Amino acid sequence: MTRHLALRRQISKLCGLGLIACVLTLCGCTISEDGSTSGPPQIQLEPAIQVLQTQAMQNDDPHMRAIAVESVEQLDNTAAVQIVAHGLSDPSPIVRFSAAMVCGTQQMYVLKPQVEQLLNDPDQSVQVAAIFALSQLGEDDYLNRLPAMFSSSDPTVRGNVAMVLGDLGNKSAIDLLLSDANEPNPGVKFSITEALAQLGYPDAISSIIALSLSVNAEDHLEALSACRELTVPVATNVLLSGLSDPDPSARLIAARGLGMRGSLQGEQIAVQYAADSDPNLRVLAALALGSMRVTSNIDVLNGLLSDPNPKVRIAAAAGLIRLNHLAQMDEEMGITATQ
Repeated sequence: MTRHLALRRQISKLCGLGLIACVLTLCGCTISEDGSTSGPPQIQLEPAIQVLQTQAMQNDDPHMRAIAVESVEQLDNTAAVQIVAHGLSDPSPIVRFSAAMVCGTQQMYVLKPQVEQLLNDPDQSVQVAAIFALSQLGEDDYLNRLPAMFSSSDPTVRGNVAMVLGDLGNKSAIDLLLSDANEPNPGVKFSITEALAQLGYPDAISSIIALSLSVNAEDHLEALSACRELTVPVATNVLLSGLSDPDPSARLIAARGLGMRGSLQGEQIAVQYAADSDPNLRVLAALALGSMRVTSNIDVLNGLLSDPNPKVRIAAAAGLIRLNHLAQMDEEMGITATQ
């Protein structure tokens, strides 16, 4: 992994009424004939926020702090701003990177002065994240620094530039990404391929699909995770096949990806592994449950907030925040979630 972030980003918001209606049909959500609803599921976010505040500000492991900061990506309140603001001044570049990325994604304009200071951060990857954040805040003047950074001798920097170029969504970056055809680092090469696939480059999409069939476990899981972000039908087929993968990690990644598409086909897999003895599988299960519009899963995630493993607690908190975000979207459209 060349990225600073240890937890994959949440999927982007769905756009377009037609797509939303299709997704809701898949997940079993309904709109009553008279347009009324029973209201969104009652999710008490305070315990989840407390978990993330504690881990983001007090955990001795910078990777854990970074994961906690990233987990507020869909939390739209002052607590999220406070957690990200703290992360922007964290002593670890991993955390500063994560905080800057969330600041940009959430468009936290109030933190713009702090982000501007990171343009001169001693860590070049943090500078990359600051450029992304400022672009999302309406300042594109610094984007012209990315091509030079893409030639950095540090593979972590190159990988993060590729990731940001994919996140920005500007197809004009395709030529720059293709210019590094001889990239020697496998992790960076995958980041480039993933970014190109995000931008809709057909050959990159085909490469991701092919890697999802790799016998190499790391390549297989990375590609399966990347398929979550792809909207092409073949990516959905890959995720459906992943539900029967012999590796439980792959099954959970597939379940989460399908949940993001509105399908509940992996729900039972996620519920099963939420009680597994392996904390890594509990993490994946919590993230998968957080992607599904099923109110009964709130109790499972609430239970995981007290898990002995902090990473599981963070994942459960992230899952609850995402469910709350989905519930707010549903309420705006007059939709009742599956029980």
